[in-house]
Amino acid sequence: MSESHASPVTSPPSTIRWAASAAIAAVALAIGAYVLFKPQPKPAAAEPSAVKVEGELVTIEKGAAQWQYLEVLTATLKPAVLPLPVPGRVEFDENRSASVGAPLPGRVESVLVRFGDRVKKGQRLISVRSGAFADLDRELSSAREGVAVKRRVLERLTELVKLQAAPEKEQLAAAAELKEAELQLKAASAKQASLSVSSESDNLFWVTAPRDGTIVEHDVFVSQEVGPDREKPLLRISDLGEVLVIGDVAERDAGDLKPQQEVTVLSELGSTLKKGVIERVSEVVDPRRHTVEIRIRVKNEDRFLRPNAFVEATFSVDPEATFIVVPSEAVVTEGEKAMVFVQNENGSLRRVPVKPGRARDGLVEIRSGLEPGTKIIGRGALLLLNQVDLASN
Repeated sequence: MSESHASPVTSPPSTIRWAASAAIAAVALAIGAYVLFKPQPKPAAAEPSAVKVEGELVTIEKGAAQWQYLEVLTATLKPAVLPLPVPGRVEFDENRSASVGAPLPGRVESVLVRFGDRVKKGQRLISVRSGAFADLDRELSSAREGVAVKRRVLERLTELVKLQAAPEKEQLAAAAELKEAELQLKAASAKQASLSVSSESDNLFWVTAPRDGTIVEHDVFVSQEVGPDREKPLLRISDLGEVLVIGDVAERDAGDLKPQQEVTVLSELGSTLKKGVIERVSEVVDPRRHTVEIRIRVKNEDRFLRPNAFVEATFSVDPEATFIVVPSEAVVTEGEKAMVFVQNENGSLRRVPVKPGRARDGLVEIRSGLEPGTKIIGRGALLLLNQVDLASN
């Protein structure tokens, strides 16, 4: 019996792969054509800006959202803004002070005073041992003896001339010599008196206080070598019955300050201490801090104000002085220019340069550039300036 075998029917593998690839390529081509030729929507037209800027003129459409952030105010005259208190430093007055040094070279033996002590005129301060003082004392003694000798010689020659026992020219010569000796004695006495010292012994002298006051500088110690060629004084004595307060005022606050204007000097804790008057207002502005130095003279009989202490000075203003005063936020700056936004009759806004004065507690004076009754932008001026910058770009 014979067996028969049937062969399976199959498709050529290459034909199947070719058909699949062709189908995929056709789909990709269709998708690409759709994307490429798909109608694109037209871009929406840009909405016109509600803020228009033309030079210094700014127009905001009525009902625009920007108006809800702006406040329109009327510029009015008001009392002057009080200047801010300024820090000050107490100093002694040079015109009420005296420097103390050693008029002759020597070595300090003792020091009887310390920094801050009060002294009286003529009071002994420091003692100095000096060979030069001994020489000066000998010079004075020699001058006195010379005068005494010359006087006796003249008296004797005067008697002899009367008796005609000596020529008159010798008498005249003796008189001239006596006069010369007296001049030498006078010079030696003046030299010693000018030292403002008191003698203790042949080579020891005391330097005494030339005036009443307080020791405000002290640079001397025992065994220190001293002399008249020293640049810095050993001691400085100042009368603290009047003192100076030196303060630095902001440049914009200094314009109305004048000599003889009253000032209140306060402690750092804010309690009232003294009344003073402005003695000097500097004519130069500090280039780094843009401040003006003022000097205030204050009576200080009770010695309550001490040199080197820190205080505050507050200034008065003319009660009748008035300026246009606006909120600080109404004034904006571009570079070094200050300006405000003024509203015109048609509702448009205009940037106007102004000169600000003193500023305090959220208010600022306008010294020039603005008239009373003018409508300006108060709240929101800075936001408006930013919006203008954006519109300009």
